Amino acid sequence: MNLKTFDKSTRIMKQADLAIHGQPLQGNTNATVIGIINCTDGNANLVQNLTYGIRQAGGMAVSFKITNFNDLQRLAPATAKYADNYHNAVATQVAGLIRTQMLDGVVAIVDNYVVGLGVLFGCTKTNCPVLLMPSGINHHYDACLLNAAGKIATREIKAGEVEKVAENYTHQNGTPAIDTLTLDFYRMLEAFELTVTGATSAVVNTGETLNLALTAGNTIMQMANDIITTKRLISKRTLNEKLVQYQTNGGSVAGLLMFQKIFEAVDLKVNLNQYQSLKTTFADQAFVVSDSTAPLTMNGQAWVYSTIADAVTALASNAIDSGIVVLQCCTACDVSIVAYTINAMHKADSIALITDGFCVATPVLTIAHITPDGYANQDFANIQDGDNLEIDVTKGRININVNSKDMKTRAKRNILKKRETFF
Repeated sequence: MNLKTFDKSTRIMKQADLAIHGQPLQGNTNATVIGIINCTDGNANLVQNLTYGIRQAGGMAVSFKITNFNDLQRLAPATAKYADNYHNAVATQVAGLIRTQMLDGVVAIVDNYVVGLGVLFGCTKTNCPVLLMPSGINHHYDACLLNAAGKIATREIKAGEVEKVAENYTHQNGTPAIDTLTLDFYRMLEAFELTVTGATSAVVNTGETLNLALTAGNTIMQMANDIITTKRLISKRTLNEKLVQYQTNGGSVAGLLMFQKIFEAVDLKVNLNQYQSLKTTFADQAFVVSDSTAPLTMNGQAWVYSTIADAVTALASNAIDSGIVVLQCCTACDVSIVAYTINAMHKADSIALITDGFCVATPVLTIAHITPDGYANQDFANIQDGDNLEIDVTKGRININVNSKDMKTRAKRNILKKRETFF
């Protein structure tokens, strides 16, 4: 696909080698131009359906592919783990496309919230309306949370029906998805009185129904023409109210970190300390992401790893009977497999997890999203095997029983993690 620029003053497409269902896309002098940004591998059918739906709704659709997170990890694994910098990299690409292609709206197909945040930031910088679409059914939680920030209103879900709706929600293989993420997803939507439209969800999940593609196209066009922006529709007061409702209904604390990124995207300063955030002796931010069955306290020696594979291998080989697994340098990585492994081995009562990555809620006591992270060469980065750690959720503390002089000595010797990497 070879796309040339648009002349927005006359709305004439100068040149676009783009075909939809075998038909060349004809320029419409007054059309709204929607950019379909595919941030994932695959999804060709979805892009085709969305393009068709937008065209039938009177708009123009042009599709783009940006460097996704997995590609970046392969190309530059060290920098890819720096989530904030990856947000900025995605935001720069998206903002550039909006400006050079003169887009009136963006539909982004994303597969994780790190990418979604980058798209949201890029669109916010250019004041361009955006609709985030999950690439698979398991990612509805991330995409809809971000859509709630942009207030792309769809249909209301009645209070009290969250669990009922969740019971009918299934994975692609047909198995029930009544798990923490699913319930979190619906509780979030209940707080914002939002959910994904049936049309949008079905197009994402099937990518083959013509009528749903048309409905999705109309929804996208309405979204773009209304020029809905985050700053117009979000206030600090209303967000605080929604946060309280979200947590009251059982939402996990892990979602609060995503909320914080949303606040930053719309230039709002909100103190999240009141929402069960865990203050530690070494972290500016950290969140308890365990479910209600997890222990509230844990003492033991540290087992330190810098890769998910090493941690899982050690657990699976029964090298760790008890203690606290410390997983460093995993910023922006989903480390849920480590918690799942601990739980599967029936050791949730004797092994806890501390990490700078993110994790779903499990019966394992897990402290995630720790910053400064393992690359910053501060206290978290210099925990060593055998250190005695104490976690007490009731007091909101993690103690490293190492004196400050020894920690400073470790930091001086820690050449690898002393070098922060930026994208």
